[in-house]
Amino acid sequence: MDEIFAFADESGTSKGCPCYTIGIIAIPKHYFAAFNQKISDIYDNSGLQGEIKWEKVRKSAGQINLCIDILRFILTSPVSFHAIAVHKQPYRKWHSNEETAFYTTYDFLIRESSRSKNAKITVFADQKSSSYSKQNEVMQIVTNHMLAKLPTCSKVHHVAMEDSKYHWGLQTVDILTGAVNSSYQLFFNPSAQMQLAKKIAISKMASLLGWDSLAYDTMPNNDFNI
Repeated sequence: MDEIFAFADESGTSKGCPCYTIGIIAIPKHYFAAFNQKISDIYDNSGLQGEIKWEKVRKSAGQINLCIDILRFILTSPVSFHAIAVHKQPYRKWHSNEETAFYTTYDFLIRESSRSKNAKITVFADQKSSSYSKQNEVMQIVTNHMLAKLPTCSKVHHVAMEDSKYHWGLQTVDILTGAVNSSYQLFFNPSAQMQLAKKIAISKMASLLGWDSLAYDTMPNNDFNI
């Protein structure tokens, strides 16, 4: 079986946003070193400091170009990006227990992003506070139970909660996931307050895909799927 390192992050779970998105990038193990080197080069060329984060995209051309360069690289590499965007209002489970609803979404995303890989997958999720300290173990068990019902050999080997500052993968998926969620936020509320740089970045990233927005359901698509 192939081995894959998958990095996952979320955006929009805070109060006031009508939607949230969880994204995951899947990197073949044999390509992992090359991936890290390329993202490091993109970061160095951007002239930015600190972690790569969507929330930092506010006003500079360097921040916008960083987003575009990351997506362009992903689209021309063996790396895939899958995301699930959720409208909070009609999601009943969200209103009864946000944490349970969130991790249910997470499990479905890992299942859907894994089913076509036929691989042993190690998931690195960005650290998030949880009422249960072993939430990562629950995610692994539940997702593998889901995968066992599908015609796939894929299996989640391990789920770890990690600090994004130590992983280019988590910083990369933060950018992509944040852009998708912000695009959906504008879809639900076109007058939502948002930094102009974010709107420009979304528009330019969408144009790389041949779209006019990132708020699209692209299923089925193994490389860039929302």
